[in-house]
Amino acid sequence: MMSESKGMKNDGTRPELAELLQSGRATFFSQFIGKRVVDKNGRILGKMKDFAIRPGEALLEVSAIVYGEGLLSEILGHDVIVGMANVSSIDKDIKLKVAMEDIPPGRLSDNEMLIRETILDKQIVDIDDLKVVRVNDVLMAWIKNSLCLVGVDVGFNGIMRRIGLMWIPERLNVLRLPEHIISWSYIEPLDPALRKVQLKIPRKNVNDLHPADIADIIEELDNKGRFTILKSLDKETAAETLEMVEPEVRSNMLQQMSAKDVASLMDRMNPDDAADILITMPKERASEILKQLCDISKGHASDIRDLMKYRENSAGGMMNTEFIYVHPDQKVSDAFAKLRALGSEIDMIYYIYVLDEKEHLVGVFSLRDLLLADPAKKVKDIMQVEVVSVLPTSSREEVANVLSRYDLLAVPVVNNENVMLGIVTFDDALEYTLPEDIKSRLPANYHRIRRAHKV
Repeated sequence: MMSESKGMKNDGTRPELAELLQSGRATFFSQFIGKRVVDKNGRILGKMKDFAIRPGEALLEVSAIVYGEGLLSEILGHDVIVGMANVSSIDKDIKLKVAMEDIPPGRLSDNEMLIRETILDKQIVDIDDLKVVRVNDVLMAWIKNSLCLVGVDVGFNGIMRRIGLMWIPERLNVLRLPEHIISWSYIEPLDPALRKVQLKIPRKNVNDLHPADIADIIEELDNKGRFTILKSLDKETAAETLEMVEPEVRSNMLQQMSAKDVASLMDRMNPDDAADILITMPKERASEILKQLCDISKGHASDIRDLMKYRENSAGGMMNTEFIYVHPDQKVSDAFAKLRALGSEIDMIYYIYVLDEKEHLVGVFSLRDLLLADPAKKVKDIMQVEVVSVLPTSSREEVANVLSRYDLLAVPVVNNENVMLGIVTFDDALEYTLPEDIKSRLPANYHRIRRAHKV
């Protein structure tokens, strides 16, 4: 019944589908379209147009066929839905168990949807290969006596099959391209409706990906797809993802969001990243977002507002105001406790800084120093008192020189009274100081590597 798949090249297909393709138990949705639908008496009722699908035991199962009643169907858009319980066989023709006059009225239930409307020609996220593709055809297979959706064809062969030109590469084997079929278990639908059709087996989704990978996916989509993905993420992941999206794409997305929604995301961003984003916005828009953010977290809004006062090419403009500090008379064990309590909230921890009661920077020690120290000792006994720092007005070049000269992973930023304001990490300094001609020669995945490192 499904011999079309035998002998098929499937170099681009997931291994789990190879056996189905070679066994003849699988065929493509496009091969069903146009098949004659006949009743139990052999009378031709129309031509097959679509399948309805719903959640099965493990996969999406075909629950009904949809066929058109000739010219009237084409003009009026009136199609007939027949449940699979009334289908006796699907072969050269689709044969029903009932006579034409006994076909019960059919309609879709809340958990059913049509393949053409929901899946075909839609953009999807290939979770395995981390890319956005378009569905050109759908692979169907008989699993435990049910016709199931097992994969989608995103290759050129799917297009050729749809327009009826697959005979060309079949006859001229030299032009035959490999199949590119993705297992349904590696797909995240972008159509919100299909999200309601949940599989009954564990499945990967976009939320499981690294924010850097989600950012790469978002950059490939149109605006509708971008917001579909963003809305599916938890707030924390959405904020981290937006930080990593290319500025032009991010700016376009933020323009279309309400000030309240932007503020909600910025509440979960690093202050320096949020400040960098707001600086690029019109002043009225930035002020509106800060006002909304103030209602959520006055302290966070204040930190961001302070950072926006500094020039972009200064240490103040690059610094992050989130860092871990302790007091000199605290014990090493206290430093451990603070690190455990706050470590998950801070992206990068290279050093722990020592501040006095007035927040003056008086010392620093590394994580290595902390690990090797006696927990009963006081912080002042293990800290280095000669601390290299920069002013918020220091240029990017000065910051980079300090980091390079003293072999530091981060440098503290202090004001003229030696009050600590924040830190500049080496990767932020590197990003700002690399000449454009050097950046253009970096590997294509440089930004992706940096994104992953930052998170």
